[in-house]
Amino acid sequence: MSNDFFTLLTAVGKNKLAAAATGGAPLKLTHMAVGDGDNGGYYTPSEAQAALKHEVWRAPLNNLSTDPQNPNWIIAELVIPDEVGGFTIREVGVFDAAGALIAVGKFPESYKPVLADGANKQLYVRLIMEVSNAAAVTLQVDPSVVLATRATVDQRIAEELAKLDGKPSVRAATTAAIALAGLQTVDGVALQAGDRVLVKNQANGADNGIYIASAGNWGRSVDANASMEVTPGLFVAVEQGTVNGGAIWQLLDAGAPVVLGATALAFERVSGRTGVSAGSYNRVTVGPRGEVLGGSQLVAFDPAQTFPVQAYRRNVLINGGFDVWQRGVSQTTTGYGSADRWLMDLGSGLSGVTMSKMDASVADTEALGGATSFLRLALTKAPSSKVREYCQINQRVENLRRFSGKQLTLSFWARADKPCSILAYVEQWFSAPYVEALKNRALNSAAANLSSAWQRFSFTFTSPSLQGRAIGSQGDDCLSVFIGLSYSDALPELNAIATAQTGVFDIAQVQLEEGPVATQYERRLPGEELALCQRYYETGSAVARYVGVNDNMGWVSFHQTKRARPVISFYNPFTGKGGEAQTYNASLGPNNLGGGTGQTVGCLYNWAPNDDWRDGFTWGNAGYTPTQPDDAIMQAIWTADAEL
Repeated sequence: MSNDFFTLLTAVGKNKLAAAATGGAPLKLTHMAVGDGDNGGYYTPSEAQAALKHEVWRAPLNNLSTDPQNPNWIIAELVIPDEVGGFTIREVGVFDAAGALIAVGKFPESYKPVLADGANKQLYVRLIMEVSNAAAVTLQVDPSVVLATRATVDQRIAEELAKLDGKPSVRAATTAAIALAGLQTVDGVALQAGDRVLVKNQANGADNGIYIASAGNWGRSVDANASMEVTPGLFVAVEQGTVNGGAIWQLLDAGAPVVLGATALAFERVSGRTGVSAGSYNRVTVGPRGEVLGGSQLVAFDPAQTFPVQAYRRNVLINGGFDVWQRGVSQTTTGYGSADRWLMDLGSGLSGVTMSKMDASVADTEALGGATSFLRLALTKAPSSKVREYCQINQRVENLRRFSGKQLTLSFWARADKPCSILAYVEQWFSAPYVEALKNRALNSAAANLSSAWQRFSFTFTSPSLQGRAIGSQGDDCLSVFIGLSYSDALPELNAIATAQTGVFDIAQVQLEEGPVATQYERRLPGEELALCQRYYETGSAVARYVGVNDNMGWVSFHQTKRARPVISFYNPFTGKGGEAQTYNASLGPNNLGGGTGQTVGCLYNWAPNDDWRDGFTWGNAGYTPTQPDDAIMQAIWTADAEL
């Protein structure tokens, strides 16, 4: 006798299934029985059987379902509990609610022990029936008698998990429509067979969803292959990808229950990297869920700086870009003489130094980020090591009160015609005559090493508190900023940093600002920069007309209010009927037009009511009567100097 194991439908079972398939009542399977065979041996079951050969135990079904891979296979399951046993199983039968044997099977010989045998176990018996129409069978069991098998539990858990909105992560997510077949690269990820992929960009939205990559056609993943498993709110994390790696995507509400394969599925990014670097921005682009998609700066911004200092008027220096040169475009002697607000300081009358304006080339502009000019110092004579000779430039920033106890940062660009070192430092000066109170050499004996390429240097220091200091009444207290190029024994403590040297030194975009970092150089409009310079120094032309016997008189208005009472100087740039070019004296006393012996030209501040010397001045030629019509007009160039 063959020992092959099988299951067959009985004749009664076939008739009842046929009747159910043609409109009759569905066949309801309720019980399963086991037997020990024909006289304790195997036999071959037949369709004609109405009962088992020797039934030993019967109970309600534990489970009745169809096979996931074979929809016409019906699986019946029986659990024999611990306390039942003492027999060997060789035959199995399934019965309907009327007690009719519907299917019978030949079962592998299995002994069911009881505790008295010295061992015990629950025994799970499964029988598979192949039917032509599984819909004709009612797949229902009595839940009060069901015992769960490991497979049943696992399957049930998987089914319930599949219904949850939170899905296991996918390896990659699409960025464009793809063919749902073959192993391919998605968002920079080379897929392998079995990889989960979020497909979200198909032309037909109904094709979107979670798929399993394969060499052939792709199929939907088991946790998202049924409508009940794909509901609005479904979300999935993406493991890898250039664009989508680390992001979480969520399924949007389609407005009606999802019918998988028919409803267009739309996914929206809810979190993950957006490509925006961490930091503070003053202009951002915000997405539909409030996420920041982009950021930009209207001005250079650093979280270590404070608002509004860094957003507006950061640079407390004037003409730090060396664009304004009212006095001339070069000088060779110490003092103010060319670049506005910048004083050339040559110790002990050092000669062989030229400070001049340079127009930035295209390459310079690109390197410096938009500069139009820079300052050049050319030294042809090195300072002597035995005299107090040195070369440096200096700007004095008025009003020490604004800097008391604050952290400041000085920055500048520089280069030289050969490798060398320069130094930057800051001093506090109080009242006039100046008394040096602080030498804050911020580089602390560390050289700013120049090369032939533009480099940016910066240092940060804290301006000392003014507690205990006497502030002068003349407004001359200032913070003095130095950039030194060559020293000798004038400042011996600095010799190790910037030694006696010659050559060409270029300096650009000098900036002093509050805070611990050097931000991008602040550019002002040309007219605005000029106006700031004119507070300290201004030049213009003047015309005086003959207004009466022995008197020429004119009025000059300043463009900007001066820092303090300026020193007025005149000179006549013309030659003609009045004689050679002449520099005129300027009297600063009220109501004094000069007029003394040998003094032909004087100047008078206008002290009339509601006027102020900061506005301008009157001037003229006292004691002069024109002899010709041309002499009735007197012309001159004037300067008003209120520098610190």
